[in-house]
Amino acid sequence: MTLTHLLLFLLMLTGLYAVLSTSLIKAAIGLAAVSAILTMLMFTMNSPLAAVFELSVCAGLITVVFVSVISLTKPSAPGEQSDTEPHHYLKYAPLLVIGALLCWAMQYFLGDAPLSTISVSAGPDVRIALWTLRRTDIFAQLAVLFVGVYGVIVLFKELKHD
Repeated sequence: MTLTHLLLFLLMLTGLYAVLSTSLIKAAIGLAAVSAILTMLMFTMNSPLAAVFELSVCAGLITVVFVSVISLTKPSAPGEQSDTEPHHYLKYAPLLVIGALLCWAMQYFLGDAPLSTISVSAGPDVRIALWTLRRTDIFAQLAVLFVGVYGVIVLFKELKHD
């Protein structure tokens, strides 16, 4: 098992934990773990710029915003909370087995041919790539950030009046 396979397996496990978690705080922490593992995977794929963006924005900023909003909002009443089964994860165990079999079959039939990163790493300067080629992506990330901040402001304004 190579490092890439190990990271992909951990990525799948932490992603399932984040999706299947019943607590919002645990789900946010699970998403941060997914982002951190994805960052490691991007570093191994010779993509440090994307890895740094992933680590700073997704694992750092988004997680802090999620956890702070979840902790500052009013908890639901005890009658509104749904009772979940104690072992609700077990019903998803066949999906793990099917996923592992599909991954094995894809590797067996398609082989292991990693993509070349030489052409990517020999690309333009980072400043040129960011501000000329990827300008729309940068502005879209800024727009998402401002929408999140505006959402938090509106949420706290409504909580103050309650």
